[in-house]
Amino acid sequence: MPKREPMLGNASEKLALTVPEAAALSSLGQTSIYKAIKEGRLRIRKYGTRTIITRADLASFLESLPDATKQLEP
Repeated sequence: MPKREPMLGNASEKLALTVPEAAALSSLGQTSIYKAIKEGRLRIRKYGTRTIITRADLASFLESLPDATKQLEP
């Protein structure tokens, strides 16, 4: 009988992330993630006591950050 592969192998394939996973995936610190949540800039979902961030909400938050490319030009 063939071995079954798990549907979700690692955090990069999950639909929802914990705060530490969102921080690692975005290359931001957990403190920055919590600050964005507190400021209402990053949407979270609650399931019981669990705080989760959807990948779509994390991507939307990151896309909303200012474009610094123009700031780097002389």
